[in-house]
Amino acid sequence: MNPRRPSRRATILGVGVLTTAALTVGTTAFAVTDTAPKKKPAAAAWSGAKDAKEARNKQIVRAFVDLGINQKKPQQAADRYLGDLVQHNPNVADGKEGWVTWATGFVKAVPDVNVDFKRFLADGDLVTVHTHITLNATDRGLAAMDIFRVKNGKIVEHWDVSTPVPENSANDNGMF
Repeated sequence: MNPRRPSRRATILGVGVLTTAALTVGTTAFAVTDTAPKKKPAAAAWSGAKDAKEARNKQIVRAFVDLGINQKKPQQAADRYLGDLVQHNPNVADGKEGWVTWATGFVKAVPDVNVDFKRFLADGDLVTVHTHITLNATDRGLAAMDIFRVKNGKIVEHWDVSTPVPENSANDNGMF
C-alpha cells in the first residue's frame, strides 16, 4: 500500500461523505433560495371547521360549569351537557348520576360557591379551563384547572387539579 495514496475503502468513504455533504448543501441552498409562493397545507382547508368545533366545545364547557355550579342546577346541567362521563376526580363517581350526586351535595353545602372563568384553551375535543373558585365572598379560593373531553356535543371525560390561593406568594405575578 502506497502511504501517499489513500486506500480504496478510504476513497469510497470520502466520496460518500462528500456526496452527502453536497446533497445537504444543495438541499439547504434550494430550501433557502426557493422563493416561489407556497400553497397552504391541505390541513388549512379544514382548520376553520376545527376552530369552530373547538369554539363550540369551549361554549359547552362554560355553559355546563356555569349552569351546574354557579346557577346551582346540577341536574339540568347534566341532562343538557353530559354524556356517559368518565371521571378522573377520585371524589366523584363515573357517569352522569355520579356527577349530579357530587354537585348537588357540593352546591347545598357551599351555597355561595362561585366559579370565575379566567381562560379557556381547546385542542380538538379537549377543553382546558383555568378558574378561580371561591366558597364565599371573603374566601381566597382555589386556582383550578379542569380538562374536559367533548364528544358529539356532550362532555364525556373530566380531569381536574386545584391548589389554594395563598395569602403570600414568592412572586408578584398572581395565580390568574
